[in-house]
Amino acid sequence: MLAKLFGIALLVVGGVVAFGILMALVGTIIGIAMFLLKLAIPVVLVYAGYRLITRDKERYPTPY
Repeated sequence: MLAKLFGIALLVVGGVVAFGILMALVGTIIGIAMFLLKLAIPVVLVYAGYRLITRDKERYPTPY
């Protein structure tokens, strides 16, 4: 009987530890996704600015 109680206790403790690790993993994935989103915003802004600056050169090429 004592062995069964000890087994149940180990199952509960193992489940709690596994759940904690899973939540940490999900938090890490969400953190990486937020980092990539924060990184993508300046890249898009720089690209849009570059396209706006070089737009007239494509429309009116300079003769060489």
